[in-house]
Amino acid sequence: MKLAFAGRKVIGCKIDLEESRFYIDISFDILRFSIVMVVFMKKIGMLFLLLAPLMLLAQQRDVKVYREFVEGKTVVFADNNEFCPVSVLIRTELLNMKSSLKAPYVLVPAKAKRFVLMEISVINLKKEFNFKYQSSFFLGDINLKKYDIDFPYSLPYKQGEEYVIGQGYNGKVSHQGEFALDFVMPIGTEIMAVREGIVVDVQDSNTETCMTKNCAEFNNYIVIYHEDGTLAEYTHIDTDGSFVKKGDVVKKGDKIGLSGNIGWSSGPHLHFFSFVSDIEKGRRSIRTKFRTEGNRLEFLQEKKSYKKDYEF
Repeated sequence: MKLAFAGRKVIGCKIDLEESRFYIDISFDILRFSIVMVVFMKKIGMLFLLLAPLMLLAQQRDVKVYREFVEGKTVVFADNNEFCPVSVLIRTELLNMKSSLKAPYVLVPAKAKRFVLMEISVINLKKEFNFKYQSSFFLGDINLKKYDIDFPYSLPYKQGEEYVIGQGYNGKVSHQGEFALDFVMPIGTEIMAVREGIVVDVQDSNTETCMTKNCAEFNNYIVIYHEDGTLAEYTHIDTDGSFVKKGDVVKKGDKIGLSGNIGWSSGPHLHFFSFVSDIEKGRRSIRTKFRTEGNRLEFLQEKKSYKKDYEF
């Protein structure tokens, strides 16, 4: 699913739509300096003046990565304008330089400004030096190990309604290797939040529908971040069918949108899955237990219908 950059082009950057990642590769090759330190400082100062701090702004990952030259060091900062923490994965190539980076990624808190990702400095000023770094963004903590596996998710529709699971975990049509659920329901069915959280992504302007995978870029969706670090996506929301926006705090049972048949879809339904961010896959779906009729807590099964006999 192309969550972040469907249909966009960004000059000079590489966008991986399949994994919803945004990459930028920055290289600096600095000529050898064999003169005194004063001349070195003048030249390096001119270089960074000409290369003015590069700002990185991913449309669906509202994070800016930029660098400043301070007291002989290059300091790389991040401004995270998202409503949840963001993992910034850093890959570096250093020649005669050293980095303060202690791990392959840095977790930047929500709404953080000028958060230091790393510092890069020259080891030997008399020798050639250069560096490259590449940044990738992920919502949430890509190293999340513990989360609430027994949380009682609420069925995503109103009390008294009943819908069948058209395709379940590892389904043969489009859920291979995924813990995703398709609730078959008419277009315009009110969708309720399955648990409390904060809205971190919304797309409801698409109108196209088809049955092939390449239509996944036209999916409409709502993504909500939960307090244990997991996220949930509600997919195929109807055009202009979201009742929430980024930054909204929702409670379990709150009305968040209307179901539809938009994007990669073979018929009207709500595609739902919970996930954590993952370095290799971008997202890793997780199994979720739902509260069902008679106050049971269970994993939902394909071809079975479930009536909601409670309010929240």
